[in-house]
Amino acid sequence: LKTKILITGSEGFIGKNLKKELELIKDYELIFFNRDSDIKKLEELITKSNIIIHLAGVNRPKEKELFTNTNVILTKHICNFIENKYVKKGIHTPVIFSSSTQINQVNEYGKSKLDAELELKKLYKKTSNPITIYRLPGIFGKWCKPNYNSVVATFCHNIANDIEISIHDENKNLELLYIDDLIQEVINNLRIFPKNFHYQKLKP
Repeated sequence: LKTKILITGSEGFIGKNLKKELELIKDYELIFFNRDSDIKKLEELITKSNIIIHLAGVNRPKEKELFTNTNVILTKHICNFIENKYVKKGIHTPVIFSSSTQINQVNEYGKSKLDAELELKKLYKKTSNPITIYRLPGIFGKWCKPNYNSVVATFCHNIANDIEISIHDENKNLELLYIDDLIQEVINNLRIFPKNFHYQKLKP
């Protein structure tokens, strides 16, 4: 039987790249939950899934409330449904979660990612459900969007189009990771999924 993987946010930058690579692996059957999906169907999708890769989130919403609604509340729904599945069937559903190195910064995005991590940690404490958290630096590569989800894409686009670039802190070291390297890390993790709660270190 194929391993059924539920990917949230599969239409996003990371999700598109991950979906493309996983579709080449015959051992996996992919299930998707995206922005336009019905939240009422989420529990059904989780019930069918063997593993969840939770990528859905916002980083530059028009309204600050969306940080909580998308990044935190959706994660809480997922945790509750996994817990219900465990209580009813005694089955764990390992989760890979895309967090951010910005959890240590004072901004709404970082706070929402940290709060989402805490929801996953609560789930682990209650059920011992395996959780892997990636605290991602700046990701760049194919299908990223300038002036939205990649400083590299932003700089390349603006310079190529004679648009002024803005550097907020010239002394800051910018941590970057190429999208293909991240995708390979995730695939490696799927093959030998740890049975605990841990933060996966990323190789530069």
